Amino acid sequence: MTEIIQDELFTKQKRVESLEWLIKLLERTPRKIERVLISEWAEENRTLSEGLTPYPGPYSFDVNPYMREIVDSLSESSPIHEVAVLKGTQIMFTVGAIENFIGYTIDIAPAPMLYVTGDAGLADTQMELRIDSMINNSGIGHKIGAQSKREGQRKTGDIKTRKEFPGGFLVAAGPNSGAKLRSMSFKKINVDEVDAFPDSTGKEGDPIYLIRRRVDAFSESYKILWGSTPLFKHNSKIYSLYKEGDQRKYFVPCKHCGHMQFLRWGEKDTPGGLKFEHDEDDRLIATYNDDGQIIESSVRYVCEKCGGEWENADKDWFLPRGEWRPTAEPRRPSMRSYHIPGLLSPVGFRSWENAVVEFLQIKHEGKPKLKMQNWVNTFLGEPFEDYGGRPKIEALLSRNKTYVSGTLPEDAKPLIITVGADVQGGENSRIECEVVAWGRDFESWSIRYEVIPGDTGDLESPCWSALRSIITTKYAGMQPTLSGVDSGYNTETVYSFCDTFESGVHPVMGQTYLNKDRKYIQPTECIGHKHFRIDVNDNLLKQEIYSFIAKGEFESGNTPRGYCHFPSDYPRQHFIQLTNEQRVMERDKSGVAKLKWVQTGKNEQLDCRKYALAMVYAYREYVEAVLKENGNLEEDTVLSWHEFWDYLEG
Repeated sequence: MTEIIQDELFTKQKRVESLEWLIKLLERTPRKIERVLISEWAEENRTLSEGLTPYPGPYSFDVNPYMREIVDSLSESSPIHEVAVLKGTQIMFTVGAIENFIGYTIDIAPAPMLYVTGDAGLADTQMELRIDSMINNSGIGHKIGAQSKREGQRKTGDIKTRKEFPGGFLVAAGPNSGAKLRSMSFKKINVDEVDAFPDSTGKEGDPIYLIRRRVDAFSESYKILWGSTPLFKHNSKIYSLYKEGDQRKYFVPCKHCGHMQFLRWGEKDTPGGLKFEHDEDDRLIATYNDDGQIIESSVRYVCEKCGGEWENADKDWFLPRGEWRPTAEPRRPSMRSYHIPGLLSPVGFRSWENAVVEFLQIKHEGKPKLKMQNWVNTFLGEPFEDYGGRPKIEALLSRNKTYVSGTLPEDAKPLIITVGADVQGGENSRIECEVVAWGRDFESWSIRYEVIPGDTGDLESPCWSALRSIITTKYAGMQPTLSGVDSGYNTETVYSFCDTFESGVHPVMGQTYLNKDRKYIQPTECIGHKHFRIDVNDNLLKQEIYSFIAKGEFESGNTPRGYCHFPSDYPRQHFIQLTNEQRVMERDKSGVAKLKWVQTGKNEQLDCRKYALAMVYAYREYVEAVLKENGNLEEDTVLSWHEFWDYLEG
């Protein structure tokens, strides 16, 4: 090495003063990289920019100490080959694990590296916004550049999808980038949000299997970091990877007795965990300032041993004193796995109070599955299990029904009445319809349910005049405001029937395209006809109905949002058909798993309720349009449900 240096100095004396030349010379000098841990590199070299974190300035694992062992397992000196992190959100995973792993690789332990995230577009964005910032703020930007260049070739070695550096390169890709996952070898792989990956990358196969095959050329030294917030338990990729490892949990000490424990949600029948009090309306018992910020609340963590209580602010004390403990034998000896729930989120990120307020709001809404799933995934960092359950028929039958069909109970407070009609053809041609009264917060009273036989393809059939009579009848002094008639069968006849009304009666049709934007309804023009058709999102409306009919009364006798009342003379068969669908997981021809509604019997009652509920959504949009037209609502403002119910009560 001495001879090399002397030769360089004598033959290229004029370049001695060149900082660039000295850097290149040092980069060719062997170093004992095995002695440097990723956590040491990060705290020595990284600076966090303002705007990207509540903790700008020199990077420190004092903020998220649970991340230190995770990244050090990816250091060159560690015998661990794979690390899987099952996590909530707001726990600094991107900054603490992904970015540090990449920066360390570029600066200390160069190698071919792959970065895979949810999709190719997101990978590009992360490279441009986060990875570039990390590189520049870590003092390693000078290392990025073309490492080989043919004469006349304009190659920078620094583009969104690829960064080159001495001894290696970083490639960014999405899970569907089959060619990159199949044709290149890497020593290190960063895999982010793996639960967002498809089950199959088309003809390429399982992306998890493909990723693992990319490190076969480095079987003795490879490193893979898997990380994701989970989705559904039955097909969660990160949960499966977590189960392959040793399933480590972060144990922290009680500030009162020192007992080590991992943080968890406090159930009613458990002695410890995150606890809180709330009132009958599911509002957190707390003191607020004039800005609505919580000053003091009933949220606290209760030690499972001594019963001592901790606050969210105590994280600054107990997080640095925590330790990771394996809870299972790994299926892969060289693999570690970690669970980081949102309860460990550092002070300044998602607080316990905010998480509890979110939970109580979801509880008040009847725990709609989509919102409950999101909360379980992001705060508890756990996969969601209850995806296909349906309401219990016995619970519906056992309710205290105080009225008969065709009437409303004396204490009912309806604000709007809607009708949902399902049209059937064939040998058993008929119309089935339900008249529903709706009160504040979607409390509902079924008024009548009718099965009307007749030729639904003939507008002159008595079945259509019978439906007209139901739509135009007054119930408790109120006439239905909006009615939706299924137009999936005998479409033109349904359109013509709706045309006979001046207003308030619309064709409806279930549409899957609404799932993309998560819309409940969408008005669609019917060329040649008086009224527009209302397309409805079967998936979302059925989920909401199931969440409504599953609710029972509070112990106080008050009713929760969406509580459903039914007449005492409805037969058992009515409730069987109302609950005759369930969500199940099926795989398409490509092997991609999807949730799908499946009938287990006749379901006309569910369809009628679905259309009746869709009409409430349609009327809210109508009221919003009227208020904007009259100047009572800003053009870019969405009318809230609270404002909608206030409008109806006024």
